[in-house]
Amino acid sequence: MITVGPEKLARFARDVLLKAGTTDGQASATVRAMTHASLHGIDSHGFRLLGYYAEGLVRGFVKKEPNVSIARPRKAAVLVDADGGLGHFPSFLAMEEACAIASQLGIGMAAVKNSTHFGAASAYTICASEAGYIGFLACNSGALVALHGGTAAFHGTNPISFSAPLRGKDPFLLDIATSAMSWNKMLEHREEFGDLPEGVLLGQHGDFSDVAEDSVLAPLGGENFGYKGAGLAGMAEVLSAMLTGMNLSFEEDGKEAGPSKLGHFMLAIDPKTFIGREAFEERLTSYLGAIASTATENSRVYAAGGPEWEARADRMERGIPVTATAQKEMAAAGERFGIPFPS
Repeated sequence: MITVGPEKLARFARDVLLKAGTTDGQASATVRAMTHASLHGIDSHGFRLLGYYAEGLVRGFVKKEPNVSIARPRKAAVLVDADGGLGHFPSFLAMEEACAIASQLGIGMAAVKNSTHFGAASAYTICASEAGYIGFLACNSGALVALHGGTAAFHGTNPISFSAPLRGKDPFLLDIATSAMSWNKMLEHREEFGDLPEGVLLGQHGDFSDVAEDSVLAPLGGENFGYKGAGLAGMAEVLSAMLTGMNLSFEEDGKEAGPSKLGHFMLAIDPKTFIGREAFEERLTSYLGAIASTATENSRVYAAGGPEWEARADRMERGIPVTATAQKEMAAAGERFGIPFPS
C-alpha cells in the first residue's frame, strides 16, 4: 500500500474525468465528492471509483455534458434534473438550494431526478452543516440487498445521511447504508482482508455466504433484526425514487454497470427555528461530551462522525492510503488517456 497526497489524487482524477469527456463543473464536483470520501476514510466511495465513473462516460451510459436544470414546484422545494450525468454536481446543487430556502423559511427540501451514482452521501449533508444547517439525505440504488427473510436482491444499499452543525467544531455526521455493508465497502474489504465479517452476504438459499458473485447483501440488522434495515431501505426508496418518479431499486441491476435513473432526497433545517442556534449548539456540545465521557481505558466510544474526523486529520498530514488493487485500477483509468498515476 502507498500513500498519495489528496491534492495529487484530486488533480489526477480531474484530468481523467475531463479526458473522458465531461465538463469542468461536472469533473470538479465529482472530484470534490471523491476527495471528501477518501479524506474521511470512506475509501469504498472515494478515488477508487474513478475508473467506474470514467467508464460510464466513455461507454455513454453517463452523459458527458448533461443539461442540469432546476424547477421550483413549491416555495420550500426545488427539483433538480441531473439529465443522466454524473450524480455529484446536481446533488451539491440541490443541497445548496435547500440551504438557501432554509435560510428564509426555516426548512428547505430538494430532490434530484434522472441521476446516477453520487459517491458518499455524507459529502452533501456535511455541506449543510458547514453552512449552519441540519442536513438529511436519502437515496436509492440498483438492487443488491435482500429483504428480511428473502433471498433475492430487492433493495439497493439505499444510504441515509444526517448531519448537525457545531460552529468551529466538526459536526455530528451519520452516513450509513441500510444493508449490512455497502457493496463497494464489501468489495474493498475482500480485497484488503480476504474474508468478510459474518452476516454480510446471503446465498441462494438464505444461508450466509462469502461468495459475492452468487450472493446478495443482507439488510442492516442481520439474521434476526434485518427487518429494521429493510424498513429503512424502504423509507429511502419512498423519499428518493417514488417522490421523483425514478426507478425503484428492483427495477435496476445493482451489479451491472449501465444506465441509471436514480432519485435523491435532501432536507436542510435551520436549528434556530425552534430553540435558537446558541441553545442548539450548547445541547449538541453537551450530548457529544456525554458520549465521550463513557469511554474507558480499554474502549473508545465515538459519536457519529468521530472515526471520520480522525481519518481526515491523519490523511491530511500523511496522505491518502491507496491499496495495490485501487492503484492498479486508477492507473489503468489514467493510462487510457495518457495520464500517469501520481507518485
